Amino acid sequence: MILTFARGLRGFGAGALSIVIAVDLAGAGYSPLIIGVLLGLALAGGSLWSILLPRLERWWTRRAIFWVEAGMMIVGGIVLWLALSDSILLVAVLLLGGIVAGGSDVSPLGSLEQAVLADATTSRNRTSAFAYYNLAGYVGAALGALVVGSVFTATTGLSAANGGSGAVFLFYALLGASLIPVYGALSRGVDVRPGAEPRPALSPSSRQKVLHLAGLFSVDAFGGGLVVNSMVVYYLDLRFAPPLSLLGILFFAASLAAAASFLLAVPIARRFGLIPTMVFTHLPSSVLLVAFAFAPAFPIASILWVARATLSQMDVPTRQAYTQAIVAPEDRTAAAGITTAARSTQAFGAPITGAFLAAGGPWVAGPFVLAGSVKIAYDLALFGRFRRVVPPRDDSRPALDT
Repeated sequence: MILTFARGLRGFGAGALSIVIAVDLAGAGYSPLIIGVLLGLALAGGSLWSILLPRLERWWTRRAIFWVEAGMMIVGGIVLWLALSDSILLVAVLLLGGIVAGGSDVSPLGSLEQAVLADATTSRNRTSAFAYYNLAGYVGAALGALVVGSVFTATTGLSAANGGSGAVFLFYALLGASLIPVYGALSRGVDVRPGAEPRPALSPSSRQKVLHLAGLFSVDAFGGGLVVNSMVVYYLDLRFAPPLSLLGILFFAASLAAAASFLLAVPIARRFGLIPTMVFTHLPSSVLLVAFAFAPAFPIASILWVARATLSQMDVPTRQAYTQAIVAPEDRTAAAGITTAARSTQAFGAPITGAFLAAGGPWVAGPFVLAGSVKIAYDLALFGRFRRVVPPRDDSRPALDT
């Protein structure tokens, strides 16, 4: 329950930030290509810290790591608020991993939350737990997108030094501060005892499966990185110039649609299995993504985007549950960190999208066609490699307060 609440708070901040950050960076004088690079650095920073999580657990408790990462959110929000045009300071804070600029959960906090949640669940309820966990994140993101379009953009007294959304950046920092007592409410049972003898990040029985999954997830993440929310907002602004409040409503609706799909993923996964659910809900969403590129008007583009969101995220709770289920319990933090870090290939997508948008003309459709094609290839490869790898059952009841 605590982790689900924390995920909702983080989702709210990410949803709000994804609506304004690319537009504000443009207002601060950054080109589309540089905006893409900066958003890519934000994703890379989160992935780097996710890789380091198993090592950090040797020295710190899990709750201490949660507090440090929440502190990084505070620092990130304050720097965005006060020094948006200072490129050196901006790059430094992006690499800290506290800024989730794309609306996704490529962050060290997300990796650690997933490992703790897996330890607190059994095979019977793990997919359901991850569904509600992600549901909270997407509802939070939906509300963040809606609020930023209707409330924060009307705030003038807290405007940033270089951009119009200083209230959003400051609120993002305050959300980071609010997470500190939330994580403090976790029981000591979630902690891995620091100072333990060094051990391989992954046991031999888990290594091959995790590395294969990580490779496939990196392909999917690259496709997703081409269409992160921040860059989609910028694309829609360039092509159709809708009001910011309307963009907020669109991404509110898309996030709610994605959130509802998490609940649908649970009975579908129970009926057909985790891998079929991941693949056969994801494939049609990729086709809709390609169609989005050729939408002739904003209303049509909006319908396609929401339809795509309805299908594209059913693989999230199933993917997380599957990854945690096929590895040994002692490998779960490393598995979450490695598979999350593999999604750092998102970092390469945003600069490519920026280059397409900077080129203008018919090239602006390029990121969506490329992203859809890459994701279709990923789905087919995932099904071919893992359709016969069935997670073992584990019905022992854990006793962790999360």
